[in-house]
Amino acid sequence: MRFLLACEGRSDAGLISHIERLVIENCNDTTVEGEMWFYNSPLAERIRTGLQASANQVDVLFVHRDANSAGAEARFQEIAGAVEEASVTAPWVGVVPVRMTEAWLLLDEAAIRKVVGRPNGRVPLNLPTPREAERRATPKDILANALLAASEATGRRRKRIVRDFSRFRQRLLADLPTTGPVTQLTSWRRFRDDTLTAIHGRIP
Repeated sequence: MRFLLACEGRSDAGLISHIERLVIENCNDTTVEGEMWFYNSPLAERIRTGLQASANQVDVLFVHRDANSAGAEARFQEIAGAVEEASVTAPWVGVVPVRMTEAWLLLDEAAIRKVVGRPNGRVPLNLPTPREAERRATPKDILANALLAASEATGRRRKRIVRDFSRFRQRLLADLPTTGPVTQLTSWRRFRDDTLTAIHGRIP
């Protein structure tokens, strides 16, 4: 199975591994190959050029858009319109975290500590509960602060932790399990369910 992820930025590359793992876990004996397409252009054009670059050899198209202040349903409608405008024939899945992708990364305290090299740390990270995670307006800032606190860094290392936020974020996305705390988030469950519907429609 081949899929294309049309996403908002290069740091979203970690979603590729997450999607591959979700597909493999739900489709026995399936080889999965995903690629990312990011280009600073209107969404329909981004989808169209991504499919062209893949020679239209794509079984499932994933389109990532953070909900932000627009709301999830508005984003799904935006994606649906762009898919129609781009004349997509493959099944597609909207990947719409509420409000931002970082909200999906806020529930696994152990992963946050591990990614900054302090797996046994005990400094409080002040992470939101699953009920709160999708209600917070600035999950990116919350994650950045949690990574910094978890690192227990000072001086130059503290500056490196701040500088390497995108790398940590990408690693957390790539390693995000398809079970565990993230399953408590409505936006992730919708992504999972839509993905399974799309892949089972393509793979015997």
